[in-house]
Formats: sequence, structure tokens, C-alpha cells
Amino acid sequence: MIGIFITARLGSTRLSEKHLIEVNSKPLIKHLVERFSVAFKDIIEKNELKIFITTSIKPENKKFETIFDENDVEVFYGSDENIPFRHLQCARKFDVDFIVSIDGDDILCSTEASKLVIDSLMNGSKMVYTSGLPLGMNSTGYSKDFLENSLKGIESNKLETGWGKIFNKDEIDIIQLKFADEVAKIRMTLDYEPDADFFKKVISNIDVLNVSDKVLIDSIIKNEWDQLNNHLDDIYWSNFNKQKQEEN
Repeated sequence: MIGIFITARLGSTRLSEKHLIEVNSKPLIKHLVERFSVAFKDIIEKNELKIFITTSIKPENKKFETIFDENDVEVFYGSDENIPFRHLQCARKFDVDFIVSIDGDDILCSTEASKLVIDSLMNGSKMVYTSGLPLGMNSTGYSKDFLENSLKGIESNKLETGWGKIFNKDEIDIIQLKFADEVAKIRMTLDYEPDADFFKKVISNIDVLNVSDKVLIDSIIKNEWDQLNNHLDDIYWSNFNKQKQEEN
């Protein structure tokens, strides 16, 4: 089985309970889940793919259960500080063979990219990711076996930021996608209030359940919605690198 693992938690200090911020009377994380539910409807109905919210065991994360029907989305509680081990715990429990790893902050992550990732995994890739889309739209996937081998001996480590370092780069395949150079200035991840404003603007003006990547990106550029939050990139990467060093 294929698992779409959406990693999220509700303990963010920068933007409290950010995944529950509502746009069009719906939490942001539900917009993300519904994009994947629509894109993979056929294989979900065949029980070949299931969507999971992979969160930590901290009690505040129980709020995710109030959002989703358990028949459509499984909320899994696992390791608090080791995200890849949390994925492995979930894969073991539900017999998931192939994992598509989606950050819950990436509300408009590309379902098109995820389909390419799944195809690559089904054709023998141990791990694969797409490149060339804006920050927050690319997709990553790996087999359970590759994840298990990569985690041997470090299951108890703190791995929350930049944990891609656990994988052998020589065994990773890359799918290069080509879009206009302007995509580099588009920030599509949820960390700060202006990021929430960005998603509110996009989701309120576009049918994000059915829009293609090209139309979505072109609309953001045309309407200059990227200017709502692209000034945050330096702060974002500074915090990212700081947290990454703390885990080393």
C-alpha cells in the first residue's frame, strides 16, 4: 500500500495551531488533505492508497481527530522528536510499503509531483524527490525498507529539521521539473502570519482542489500574491539552519 504521510503538529511557537487556521470555513490542513483526496480518489477507493496525519504523541495533537473522518484520514501518533522514525512506526502498523512524505506546512504541495514520485517508487526507486517547484510544492517519497535501513541505530535520535541527511544521496533519484525562473521567489509554506495571509489569498481566489501546477504558479505570479510573504525567506532559512545545527 501507498501512504501519503502528512507530518504536522499543533505546538508551533511561531504561529500557534497554524494548521487549524480557517480559510473559507475550513482549516488549512483540510485544504491540503482534500487536494490529495481528489487527486488520488480512484486508488483510495481501491484501498491502494491511504492518507495519514503523522503527528507526535503530545496531547494537543488530538485536535486533529476533530477535523477528519477516520474512514478517510488516519491520525497516527508516533515519536515526538524523530520524524522519520514516526513514519516508520506508521508504515509498520498499517503495512505501508511506499511513503510519500508531505510537510503539513506545505498546504498546496503538488499532487502532480506526488504522482511522479509514486510512479518512480513503483518502478524501483528507493527514494525520490522532485525539484524545480516553489518552496513548499515539491514532493518526496521512499520505500519502507529504505527508510528502515537508513534509520538503523538512530531510532532514538532527535530528527526534526533537515533529517534528509540520514539517507544515502547515491541512492536517491531526482525528478527535475522545469518552470519559469520566477518560481524561486514564491514561498508556499506555513510558518508565519504573512504565510497564512498568502494561503488565504490564494485559496479564496482559486479552485485549489483542481488547479494544475502551471495555472497555480502563473496566477500567483500574475497577481503578485508572492509579495505577501517572500520577504520571510531569509528568516526562515536562518531558523532552519539553526535548528539543524542544534540536532547535530
